[in-house]
Amino acid sequence: MSSGSHRTRSLVAAAVLLTLVSEVALAQRGAAPTPRAPLVNAATDPLLRGFSWRSIGPADQGGRVDDIAAVERDPRTYYVGYATGGVWKTVNGGTTFEPIFDTQRTTHIGAVAVSQSNPDVVWVGTGEANNRNSSSYGDGVFKSLDAGKTFTDMGLRATQSIHRIAIHPRNPDIVFVAALGALYGANAERGVFRTTDGGRTWTKVLYVDENTGANNVVFDPANPSIVYATTYERRRTAWGFNGGGPGAGIFKSTDGGTTWTRLKGNGLPGGELGRITIDVSRSNPNIVYAQIEALRDEDRLAGPAPTRGPLAARNAVVGDNVGGVWRSNDKGRTWEFRSDHNVRPAYFSKIKIDPRNPDVVYTAGRNFYRSDDGGKTFREVRGPGHGDYHAIWVDPNDTDHYLVGNDGGFDVTRDRGLTFEAMRPNAVGQFYQVSVDMRRPYYVCGGLQDNSSWCGPSAVGARFISSYDWYNVGSGDGGYTAVDPTDHNIVYAEGQRGAIRRLDLSINEITPIQPRVATNDRPSNVVPQPRGETFRWNWATPFILSPHNPSTIYIGANHLFRSVNRGDTWTMSADLTRKVDRDTLPILGKKGGLPDCHGDGKLAKSEACILSKNDGTWFFSTITTISESPLVPGILWVGTDDGNVQVSQAGLSNWTNVSGNVTGAPKDCWVSRVEASHFEASAAYLAIDCHRSNDMRPYVYTTRDFGKTWSSIAGGLPELGNVNVIKEDPKNPNVLYVGTEFGFFVSLDMGKSWKKFMAGLPAVRVDDVVVHPRDGDLVLATHGRSVLIMDDITPLQQLKPDVLARDAHLFVPRNALLMRNDQRLTRVQPGSKQFRGTNPDPGVAFQYYLKQRASGEVKLAVREALSGKLVRTLSGSAEAGLNRVQWNLMGEAPPRAAAAADMEDEPPPPPPRLAPGTYRVTLTVNGTEQSHTFLVEEPNLWARGPQWPPE
Repeated sequence: MSSGSHRTRSLVAAAVLLTLVSEVALAQRGAAPTPRAPLVNAATDPLLRGFSWRSIGPADQGGRVDDIAAVERDPRTYYVGYATGGVWKTVNGGTTFEPIFDTQRTTHIGAVAVSQSNPDVVWVGTGEANNRNSSSYGDGVFKSLDAGKTFTDMGLRATQSIHRIAIHPRNPDIVFVAALGALYGANAERGVFRTTDGGRTWTKVLYVDENTGANNVVFDPANPSIVYATTYERRRTAWGFNGGGPGAGIFKSTDGGTTWTRLKGNGLPGGELGRITIDVSRSNPNIVYAQIEALRDEDRLAGPAPTRGPLAARNAVVGDNVGGVWRSNDKGRTWEFRSDHNVRPAYFSKIKIDPRNPDVVYTAGRNFYRSDDGGKTFREVRGPGHGDYHAIWVDPNDTDHYLVGNDGGFDVTRDRGLTFEAMRPNAVGQFYQVSVDMRRPYYVCGGLQDNSSWCGPSAVGARFISSYDWYNVGSGDGGYTAVDPTDHNIVYAEGQRGAIRRLDLSINEITPIQPRVATNDRPSNVVPQPRGETFRWNWATPFILSPHNPSTIYIGANHLFRSVNRGDTWTMSADLTRKVDRDTLPILGKKGGLPDCHGDGKLAKSEACILSKNDGTWFFSTITTISESPLVPGILWVGTDDGNVQVSQAGLSNWTNVSGNVTGAPKDCWVSRVEASHFEASAAYLAIDCHRSNDMRPYVYTTRDFGKTWSSIAGGLPELGNVNVIKEDPKNPNVLYVGTEFGFFVSLDMGKSWKKFMAGLPAVRVDDVVVHPRDGDLVLATHGRSVLIMDDITPLQQLKPDVLARDAHLFVPRNALLMRNDQRLTRVQPGSKQFRGTNPDPGVAFQYYLKQRASGEVKLAVREALSGKLVRTLSGSAEAGLNRVQWNLMGEAPPRAAAAADMEDEPPPPPPRLAPGTYRVTLTVNGTEQSHTFLVEEPNLWARGPQWPPE
């Protein structure tokens, strides 16, 4: 190698290192090396402005996609609408995405549409229409005139769920909205709405009744005066579902939506119908397909029996396949039954015709399906990265290219489905719950909708947290998780309807431990063995580890079970629910005891039945929340989905139902959370969720006398947004946390008032929150943005009334972690598509409170605790309120002259990095000083016992 090339390489290396050192120096002086985008929902409160959320993922375990819309003239630009994760836009074919809807009132998305005549016009309809037991409602319809940079509220706020938006192919001011309306109740704000002035005014042009909404609306591409729409009558309750009724049907307008004719007979099925989806062929608009949920026996079809399709199979169809596919070749005048293909219509129901070939048809279901013979037969398209499909977009200019959305994200093919690329660049997972372990840095675990249960790090010794840093601990739809605080290798994970298992990661052992009754093959693991029992399990079954002994586990069905040997055997309480027989309860006028129209057995021609009966609701009268007092073992609280709040001061015995003492909330609502106090054995907090009774208001209570009396503490929370979780801070009784359908809130005065606590967090549904017992971080389980962490809220834990009365106060800093690069996490640069979770800021946060703006400079000096040697001086903000200065554990930078000594051959030396040890920080403000000591520690990822109990 020549001396010249060596010299060049040295100069390059020196320049690179100088840049890094300069960035460190800038950061130490409080200046960021690169500007950051403004935080969404940035706090203005002087006590909260220093805190913000960071995302740690995961992204590969993505959330449910409801709709995809693309710009046809430039398919590199498209929009993805997630059921609860907002709208994301790409302009480079999916290499990178930007969330474009985060400043709005909700992230719950039902429909996205782009005007092809003016692609700058983008419409978003909020509230998903998939009828799940976990579906989230929306807050109206929004419009952008600048391709998603900004949005304007265009009304229809009470529609709750919007399934389709259709924009006139030549006039972007003419728009139709298919609104299904409230899922859990009756409302008149449903049907087909039309605007002809770009959304300034709306007319409800198609309306059946307060129980029937519009599922679909679509233009005839050759003649936009012809519009088709489908209607759907459905109702979900806490205990069940009815997915059909006389209001369902297919409608057609020939005057641009002013008048409508219901299409009946002429080959269409008769009787009550369920969910219907429809599409019009782009290449031959005479051809229309409809996928129809219909009664299963042929006697109920209008006219003669169909002459096409597998009739023998259709006559006996059971389970998922209900109704089928019909085709019209004359714009809906007559119809022909093509096949019995229709998979779980209450949840899926999507049909899409190939834009160039009317015989090629795609449908969504548990899998993604395709027909090449006009709907006569369908085959599964293999290759996408997940199941459960809801969205299909086919490129009209290249029909080998299409995108499909599912419960795990979305997938792209460019070879007509031979191969797919799974697109998981965004942290949009739908977590139900979150837990933490005691490693340092700690790991986070949780369960996701249809994406199993996973654990991942809160921080790594690498540039970013990757999706590959997460590992699987559960299967199915993930629910609750817990980690033994004395041994992080012992993990518990529940995977829908009580299927809990215990993992020992040190030996790769998995043990199912769900309490069970005796069968012919296995004895019961409940002692004494129950007789004549059938356990009822909630979809997301709650369980906890006792705060007094992590080998003791509680899990709830209709009974509360306790194990003292990590789940090997169990004892149980009495039934703690109201034992509601849902077969006696009506939904849309039909008693729940009626047979399933798609069930086993032949139904008489006139026999009443229920379409999609109880889809997604397997059991009712189940326990939904459990808490044990951290102060006194055996003080137990449970809440149920049928409205019970039970408390025992004697373990599994002697329960008292205190739900009747709660006033102000509707009766019999779902108890979303009960939380025993960390400070008073007789105190607890209660959150009641009434949205399944069509009441979306927050209901939060506290008791100080074991539930004899309750006081509402919901004042100050937004009027719209049911509460999913309430938590008391374990170190400060004044601090409470609440997660709602539209965000996260904190109270600093025991619930007398509430403040939005959402810097960096959109208005996403929050299902759970954990305060890390050692580190004082908040860990958030969102149903739409995966897991987020707010680092170091220890000042709030120390924020007592006497602190606020002082002119200045330095909070005790937490111990700092001396994170180092982990060579095992070294990765090849993956390009721009990979998700990058955010590490915490390095070092330690020095946080202080100023009652008023300081009159002079605010200084922080860091010294070695024993020697008193000064290692770092920092400047702080003089603003009133709670201030935060982040120190990266670097000493003073070398003098500039020394650093620039011989730049040609030697890079400047970096600032010295501190060694582990004890240090003291001193705050100087307004002529006074305050000091605290803190530790700088090495990471301890493999620690067991010494990390528990927390300090």
